[in-house]
Amino acid sequence: MRTIHAGVAATASLAASMVLAAGCAAPGTSPTWEAGAPSASSVAPSPTTKAPKPKIDTENGAKGPLGDVIDLGGLEDADGNPYVIFGVTGRIVNETSAFGFAIGVRLPKNVVREDLTISEYEGKATDPGFHPMQAQMDLLDKSVQPAFGYYSGTPARITVREVNRTIEAHLATWSEDPHQTVFWFDPADVHDSSQWTDLGAYDAAGTRLPDGHIELSTF
Repeated sequence: MRTIHAGVAATASLAASMVLAAGCAAPGTSPTWEAGAPSASSVAPSPTTKAPKPKIDTENGAKGPLGDVIDLGGLEDADGNPYVIFGVTGRIVNETSAFGFAIGVRLPKNVVREDLTISEYEGKATDPGFHPMQAQMDLLDKSVQPAFGYYSGTPARITVREVNRTIEAHLATWSEDPHQTVFWFDPADVHDSSQWTDLGAYDAAGTRLPDGHIELSTF
């Protein structure tokens, strides 16, 4: 049995945590837990222009974004702004961590808004395995912010059990450090995240990888 230990959330604004344990919650309780063309040699490479770095809109002292901004495959908030995840530093990140990951949305004029940041608070940000993640949230505007986190390593799959079925996460490699894997769960795949158990990462052969610090934080 692998348990997601309860603990303080990665940012000061997170108020509670859930423990994900292999198996179901006790009755009456909730678990707390990606024509001949010229030969290639004769074609001059096309010049590439790197897009300017986005600016962060934040009230939490986040700095960045660190690395590329990760789009979440068309997931949007109630205003049609696409959800994104990106690396950050600054006072929003716990003292034991060199970086954290923020979820937010992409806004006009090359701006990304930081809504919530997760980071490790017990060990190093790069210790192998999972680090505290954020649960899916139903927002006041009736939109759903997806559950997300990161894994130090390069798993082929990340899954979680929800009662009697398995949900697979979407994965993206962080450009700043390819050994860090960002993951998120599409809300369309989630029926009841309060019933999540047995979060796990696996290599291409199906072997389970180190668990690390498994914790699901929620408001």
